[in-house]
Amino acid sequence: MINLSLIILSNNKGVSIEDGIEIILSNEANLVNNIKNAQGKYITFTKDSDMIDPSYLDVVKKKVLDDFDCCYINHVIDYEYKNNPKINNNVTFLKNNLPYLGEYIWSFIFNKEKLITLLDCDLDEFNKKVDEIFENKTAIGEILIQHNPKGEKILNNFIYSDIKKEVTLKNVIYIGNGCNGTFNGYISWITNIGRCFGDEYDLTFMYDNITPHTLKRFEEKFTCVKREYDTNYICERVSSTYSDYYYPHNIIVIDENYLFIHGNCAEIPNSMKYKDDIYTRYIAVSDVAAKNAIGYYPSKQIGYIFNPFKLDENMVKPHLKIVSAQRFSKTKRPDRIEVVAKALDELEIPYTWNVFMDKYEGTNKNGLIYRKRVMNTLPYIKDADYFAIFSDSESYSYVAVEALSVNTKILSTPLPVFDKIGVKEGENAVFIPFECFEEENKDKLKEILLKAYKEKEKKFEYRFNEKLSAGFHTIFLK
Repeated sequence: MINLSLIILSNNKGVSIEDGIEIILSNEANLVNNIKNAQGKYITFTKDSDMIDPSYLDVVKKKVLDDFDCCYINHVIDYEYKNNPKINNNVTFLKNNLPYLGEYIWSFIFNKEKLITLLDCDLDEFNKKVDEIFENKTAIGEILIQHNPKGEKILNNFIYSDIKKEVTLKNVIYIGNGCNGTFNGYISWITNIGRCFGDEYDLTFMYDNITPHTLKRFEEKFTCVKREYDTNYICERVSSTYSDYYYPHNIIVIDENYLFIHGNCAEIPNSMKYKDDIYTRYIAVSDVAAKNAIGYYPSKQIGYIFNPFKLDENMVKPHLKIVSAQRFSKTKRPDRIEVVAKALDELEIPYTWNVFMDKYEGTNKNGLIYRKRVMNTLPYIKDADYFAIFSDSESYSYVAVEALSVNTKILSTPLPVFDKIGVKEGENAVFIPFECFEEENKDKLKEILLKAYKEKEKKFEYRFNEKLSAGFHTIFLK
């Protein structure tokens, strides 16, 4: 009796028995039949026989002597990352006992008969069956339905192959789960392709899972389509990034498909070396990236095209520069700094805010930067658009006078002392009423900040009240 059938996804075909395990070489086209005809009580999958660690097979052979509907064997840590302690100790691989949904979704072992019951289901029935026959419902749902960020979907694309509708598209840029909102090189690459060629070349951006903020950015330049499992997309051309080397085969290419390489493979830890030649052309974004890609991709002809670049001038917003310098105390209200920073973020106003404070450990994010106190902050204040003070009270504010003396406006709570030292709202200052820092008044706060942003370069002339300093002469000359 054979307990285990190991299906290896490859370009070859064939069946053999080795050490009590049925070895089946299968491509995606004959995968369903091979699952149904497998002799083992249990089935597991991998992509390449070269990636199978003997220690993993020993664990699997012991496991299939038990009785279960499915289980997860984490051979990623034992095999590929065993020489990388940093990754080896990363608990995210086994979060909540679910599989690491990366290149190795085939780390599951399935009860063959229960798996076969899913093959002919439609989507609604499939979801019900998963809940009905598998004890590990969440994990099974993830592995059979969720798109795999880096690799092929082993058990998803073929399930609905007979009921998929068809959509025809022209030029598609496909990103799977790799586009997670981090604005790095290939996100900028996509954006600039939209700026340069979007209207002319009928470009469609297709995605699996990206953040709403990233999607909003792309919708300005592309028709954006979320890839659906029950649809075959017939495309003239498809461009993918190196993070999606195996794009799903329900994206069917008529003419050419391109893989764009955005990193220096030789310098990236754990860069994979691919054997299957599934792209028409491999294109790097620079000569350096092209040379570093040799040996990592099947093609020996890796060319390069510099990233397209075009700016939309109407999208270039003036940058707002703010400085605060204060000691840490409750009266100075350092918490209000982050309230204002959050409002600026929500307004999408680009800003840099340097906060000099003696011991407050605030959170550096977006344009907000906490710095250690320095002896002389005047150069920073002189370079800023606003000096910000959000205290509950001030007996006097030397730094406000310094700011106005170098033509920097004040952004502040309305403090009574300001009237005496020449800080005037609408002329050289913008006041934020105390109540505007409450959550229920955040819209009013945004209105004030938007006004301050629009008027940041408005000129003013500051004259210090000399009568105030004259009083000191009266005191000390007595």
